[in-house]
Amino acid sequence: MNNNASMTDRACAIILDLITFIGYACGVCMLLFSVNEINTEVNSVKISRDQLIKLIVVCIIAYFVLDVLLTRLFATTPGKLFMNCDVDFHMGNSMIHNIIRSFFKTICLFTVIPGLISYVYASGNPENKSYHDVLAKSNVTNSTRMPRVLGVLVVLGGIALLILFIVNYREAIGLNFDLGLSNFKIFEF
Repeated sequence: MNNNASMTDRACAIILDLITFIGYACGVCMLLFSVNEINTEVNSVKISRDQLIKLIVVCIIAYFVLDVLLTRLFATTPGKLFMNCDVDFHMGNSMIHNIIRSFFKTICLFTVIPGLISYVYASGNPENKSYHDVLAKSNVTNSTRMPRVLGVLVVLGGIALLILFIVNYREAIGLNFDLGLSNFKIFEF
């Protein structure tokens, strides 16, 4: 019996992880902005292209580090937990296998061509193993050892922080459209 997670579940888990990690990073940014009392400066300054590139690089590194740590400690990430998936390592859940898996997963996630090749390879593979699973001798199963509600709460918290960040700092990050949400009291600081 093949209990490996489907590619649809895995793709949804990766998207949820990405949104969750970005949401919590935005939450940290909001905390730092309010603690340092530079809210007015941040709202009046536009982010330059160089700063945006640096921010993207920091987000990629943060994604890699969080993926390594969460997979090492819990054998899952919030998106996988939300989708009721788990990572099983055939050689044991060692740090080196986690680093290898997360490194190649991050490369495939943030680059187009290797990501598409890995996804097509995994879709054609009967065990739904992508390149990072083959290299790290792991597979993603469709069951988890942790309560699924925990993943749902963590993902929803990340989404809420991301929405709150966009509503409050959209001018600073270069989003010049009105969402119509700033009139609600829940979005006031």
